[in-house]
Amino acid sequence: MLIEINHQCISYIVIDNGNECVAISSRQFAKDMGGIDKAGNVLKQLVSDDNILQEDFKNTTIIYSHPQSVMVPSDLLQDDQKKDMLELVHGDMSDSFIRSDFLFRQYTHNIYPVPKQIDAIATYLFSSPVSTHLYSLLPDMFQDSGNHLHCIFSTSSFTAMLVKESKLQAIQSFSFKTPEDVAYHMLQLCEAFGAEVNDITLHLNGMIDQTSSLYTELYKYFVQVEFTTLSPAFTYPEGIHDFPQHYFSHLFAAALCV
Repeated sequence: MLIEINHQCISYIVIDNGNECVAISSRQFAKDMGGIDKAGNVLKQLVSDDNILQEDFKNTTIIYSHPQSVMVPSDLLQDDQKKDMLELVHGDMSDSFIRSDFLFRQYTHNIYPVPKQIDAIATYLFSSPVSTHLYSLLPDMFQDSGNHLHCIFSTSSFTAMLVKESKLQAIQSFSFKTPEDVAYHMLQLCEAFGAEVNDITLHLNGMIDQTSSLYTELYKYFVQVEFTTLSPAFTYPEGIHDFPQHYFSHLFAAALCV
């Protein structure tokens, strides 16, 4: 089982030994519920409501996709500085465990917090869960040659990974209220790293529709736009085809990397 937790949504997929998806769900929750540190309440309710989550799983992986994260090259990192680095950028982390993942191909560490409340609830609900962060997986989830901008959307935020000339440039999350906000953040990210918009393929994942004003706004600036499809490595229940493939595509891409 794989569970993704962020400040707006909890999603999960259950895959059997034959690489068949046997369950999938996504639950949005209100922004005013308190964000990532209150997501534990939603997680408890989700497990209570969905009987399949009460079963014993061979492996359980929790992916945190909140924006609090710092990427640090290995040569510049000392273990006793992780918390200080994270707090310098994101503020007080006293109620969180500080964890880090090593990105081998980038020779970089991703430092991120895990709220103690969430960690305690996840450990109680699931047997020996393994945790990681979305930023740690993204470079392996989408490996492309050339120039690409991969984006994963929630209801009022998105995570973007910029790849220029086949090299990772940045991974960052943004909040937005209007489609114009999204376009601004994307264009600013490209400009900051000298990536020519006309040379970039924009890949869309998550909660975005082709008929939406958001998609229309993005298409004004990016001429190469693609919706990511489901990985052929898995088989899927018929019901999943009632929804656009890109709604869940990043979850299955992540499942191949854990």
